[in-house]
Amino acid sequence: MTDDQTIEEKLIDKIALKNGLTLKLSDRSKRVAGDRWFVCFSARIEVDVKPEYFEGEHAPDIPFDDIRAAVGDKVTYRYEKTRKFIAETEKVEVFNGLKERFLKATLEYISSADFPSKLILKQYREALGELKQMKFG
Repeated sequence: MTDDQTIEEKLIDKIALKNGLTLKLSDRSKRVAGDRWFVCFSARIEVDVKPEYFEGEHAPDIPFDDIRAAVGDKVTYRYEKTRKFIAETEKVEVFNGLKERFLKATLEYISSADFPSKLILKQYREALGELKQMKFG
């Protein structure tokens, strides 16, 4: 695939998770040559950064305003898995396999009540690391 070829995202499913979030599943596959495909499965969850995610047992030793200042009003969980040079006759099977393995391995975790706070805190730590690199790098 060349750099000038863009991959279009086709939403294939939305799953309401038991923690109130929505998992969006997309097909970002693209034909690359003849009957060969770049198969791309994508999953995304957008999480509003809200103080209630940090109440009770999820309360970090970090002021909520500091978290929001570092990550903004929304964070996004992204997962992508690809396979290259797949025959057109195998495209659907390969894509469905990527999707099913993802759901089997991660659905329980991303549905958990503490997933939003863990994701926000992970991105907060990443943002702090980037800020430190910018200051001292």
